Amino acid sequence: MLRKLLSLLGMKGVVVPDAAGLEEGQAKTIEVGDPLAGGKVVLLCRVEGVVYALDARCPHDEGGRLAKGPLFDGKLALCPLHNYRFDPRTGDAVGVACKSARRYKVVEANGKLEVFC
Repeated sequence: MLRKLLSLLGMKGVVVPDAAGLEEGQAKTIEVGDPLAGGKVVLLCRVEGVVYALDARCPHDEGGRLAKGPLFDGKLALCPLHNYRFDPRTGDAVGVACKSARRYKVVEANGKLEVFC
């Protein structure tokens, strides 16, 4: 039902079959669509057993990218260019005055993830 509603809203789902192996407190990037034609780089983060998706571009918008690998304190996505931290559950910047990171809907079922951008 949720997938149908999201597709009606124009959001396209991308299946990420190997992302179910994403370990707690870790982040990995995926490319969605063609980067030369408006595609996106998305950061997948597993926090407290749930996978969240953020746009990998730092919202401070000076070319920074949120880092893959271990999350800061096992919970926060990090922009190493600015040392800004973002909560993947909300997208909010933590401890700094910065816009929130853009979040995307994630549906996890049967060992697969579907990210809606």
